[in-house]
Order: sequence, then structure tokens, then C-alpha cells
Amino acid sequence: MNLSDEEKILEVFDTPKLLGLIGDANGGKSNLLYYIIKTLNTEHKFNLYSYGLRIDLGEQKIYSVEELEIISNSIIIIDEFASLFDIDNRKEKKQIEQTLRLIFHNNNVVLFSGLPENFKKFIASKLDVMLFKKCALSDFINGSRVKKVALNYRGAELGAAVLNLPIDKAILYDGRHYFHLNVPYLPGADTKANNVSILTKKVPKNVS
Repeated sequence: MNLSDEEKILEVFDTPKLLGLIGDANGGKSNLLYYIIKTLNTEHKFNLYSYGLRIDLGEQKIYSVEELEIISNSIIIIDEFASLFDIDNRKEKKQIEQTLRLIFHNNNVVLFSGLPENFKKFIASKLDVMLFKKCALSDFINGSRVKKVALNYRGAELGAAVLNLPIDKAILYDGRHYFHLNVPYLPGADTKANNVSILTKKVPKNVS
């Protein structure tokens, strides 16, 4: 049976697991996060916690690993997760692994969003589900499971240098199969829509 995009999203959030959203900067990751939350909100009630989301959706914001470890029975969205965990510090690796085990044990669904280079081998190996937006293939960590899953995909969007997904598309890999998702643009979730232009057109001076 073919599932709709909404049904597939609901399916991967039904039991405790760790999801990763991987994509380049300005590639639509935040819009996808808000679309996921909107989809989950349509028919279900749940406890929602977030780190790094700029828009207030009425959820509980968290600002530390200590807060993360005491959450239970919830959905947790962590945007730009590399700013919460010191993933480049090898000494912190054991602590991060302990935190991941604890939040999983506490019956949570956790979604990490970040750049391809943020998903180090030990983080990538723990992901149950992966969501891909547009990615430069050279930014993936060599030997990571995330890179392997991206390169194993043989759709038309995979080039020699880029997994070139349009801004309104995403790929979901559930550990067995790849699925295409349509991601509508949500104007209310666009925190960059009101950015002023860095360059402004010069007004020619009148020559008398």
C-alpha cells in the first residue's frame, strides 16, 4: 500500500527512534521541520520540545543537554544540533552517547537537524531514519552511514557532486526504502523572508 506523505511522516514518529535531517545551509531544512510539526499536529496531541527553532509554536524550548536528558514521552526537535553537542571534541563522545541512550530509554522521538559535516560517524550510525534535503556530497564525512545512504540512492537527483533536491522536495529513508516527500512552502515559518537586501540599487544623479 502506498502511503501519502503525511501518513509516512506519522509512521516514522510512532515509536521511540532517532531521526536525522541532513541538508546544506539555506536548503529548506527549517521549513521541513515546521511542515513535520504541522503534519503531526493535524490529528494528534503530543508533548513537543525544541532546541534552536526560531519561531515559537507553543512548545517547550530547551537550552541545555541537562534539560534534554529529563524529557520523557515526547517529540524533541533539535535544530542545528552541533551547537548543542560538542561533536568535534572526542572526549565528549562518550557523554553524548550516554545522553542519546537516556533520551531513547525515556520513550522519546528525537529529530536532529544539521549540515552533512555535522553527522559524524558515531552519530550517523545511531540514526533510525534519515531525511535529506539538497546536499553537497563532498561535505559528508567519509565512512559515515549517512554518506553511504545518500550515495546508495540512484534517483535522478543524485549527481557527481550534489544530491540536488528542489527546495520543495525531500527524501526520506526509513532504514529499508527511500520515499519522496513534497514539502509545501510555509510563509509563516520563513524567518528570513523579511531580511533586508544587502545590496541596494544606486539612484542615478540628475545631470544639469
